[in-house]
Amino acid sequence: MMEAEVDAMGAGATRGMFLLVAALAVGAAAFRVSTAPERIQERRNTARSVCTASGGEWVKVENEEMCRKDAAAIKP
Repeated sequence: MMEAEVDAMGAGATRGMFLLVAALAVGAAAFRVSTAPERIQERRNTARSVCTASGGEWVKVENEEMCRKDAAAIKP
């Protein structure tokens, strides 16, 4: 093989690997975006469980869900 052919094959392999990595990154990003609602709901459910288990009350204030605890329930 000639030196120019070897250089062209190396450039093609590099380009192919770059495109593969870029495609995997786009796929991973799409997966994260599509599963975001489930992950957010799971975090909210966990927060709600921890809140009620620690003596708090899960309330909604101005479209925000939050844990409200009495001063006696808060440990220093």
